[in-house]
Amino acid sequence: MQKRLFYLDWLRLLAVFLGLVFHAGRPFDAWPWLVKGSFLAGLTFFQEALTTVRLPLLFFVSGAATAFALGRRTARGYVLDRFKRLMVPLGVGVLLITPPQMYIWRISLSPSDPQHFSGTYVQFLTGLWLGKEGHLTTQHLWFLLYLFIFSLLVLPLFLYWRSSKGQLGLAKLEGWLHGSPVRLWLLLMAFLGVALLLSVLLRRHPGLVEDLQNLLFYFFLFGLGFLLYARPSLLALVFRLRRSFLAVSLIAVTLKVYLFAVLFPREEYNHSLVFPLYHFYWILRDLGAFAAILASLAYAQKYLNKPSSFLDRARHWVYPFYIWHQTVIVVLGYFVVQWNIPAIGQYGLLLLASLVVTVFLSEAVQHSVLSRFLFGVYRKDLARGKSTKLEASS
Repeated sequence: MQKRLFYLDWLRLLAVFLGLVFHAGRPFDAWPWLVKGSFLAGLTFFQEALTTVRLPLLFFVSGAATAFALGRRTARGYVLDRFKRLMVPLGVGVLLITPPQMYIWRISLSPSDPQHFSGTYVQFLTGLWLGKEGHLTTQHLWFLLYLFIFSLLVLPLFLYWRSSKGQLGLAKLEGWLHGSPVRLWLLLMAFLGVALLLSVLLRRHPGLVEDLQNLLFYFFLFGLGFLLYARPSLLALVFRLRRSFLAVSLIAVTLKVYLFAVLFPREEYNHSLVFPLYHFYWILRDLGAFAAILASLAYAQKYLNKPSSFLDRARHWVYPFYIWHQTVIVVLGYFVVQWNIPAIGQYGLLLLASLVVTVFLSEAVQHSVLSRFLFGVYRKDLARGKSTKLEASS
């Protein structure tokens, strides 16, 4: 029986926790959002640093978990599992979890805004279901949809890698990568080359370029996570280079934050693809995320690869935690930002309160077979005894 990789559980918890920290800061940063309060000076730097890591880490860990989810399943069994674990919670989320976010957003708008809504939540839902008011939206749950699409797109490649011929090809790749530590960086350089080519070919469509670069980068990290855990011996190379990854990540993220928040407004990157700093900004983003993820992986394996009673319970929170957290923040934030206390106090209170409420709701999901199914939670320890294998619940 496969030994459980406790450090991956910790990284999954870290990924969703960073999402909560980021979204708890959205009411107080400089960017538009569903609910806004007073501007908190300095938060933009922190938020920009978080954007470098939180989603890339989530996609990487999801790719690693997919290596365990695929296991020895048939392609049909794998697709069915992914549908139950991703699309069912997405449907539940769109119908039940995200509507409160849209309600809060619309009642927060100026009365002169055509999308302003002044009725009760029941009236909003009545209009929502009848198609007269509001609209259904994925909000933060877009991640589930893209993860499902990624899981289907890579299935032929993953099945090939699992075959004897694919394993032989991976063995050759592994030997080549072990030949020199620099070669691991070439994987990232190949992706950056594709991203740069996109910006040249689609220079008249900067918004499309940015979307494609983001999605391709997430797809790259998803595949990298699968690759490293399909060939675990590659992890030894990552673990050996942990100091280098840490140093590169700190330098790249610091420069990216400075470039974004101090040197130039972000709009200049989005609308001037010929501007050299645009490319430099995205190179720093990809380099910083890549290095930070691998550094986190190595240090987590070194210091966190051990069981704990907290982890045994908390690892089952990951999926419902992600689904609940933004709605909890938006609803609580609507009231918190109206309190007559300093913005830093509002931020701290919102962060703490949303963490407590989200953990409570995530734990509540565990106590019903129906709620676990609706939120994509599979508990082997409840079904067939305690599990020793990594669950792929994201």
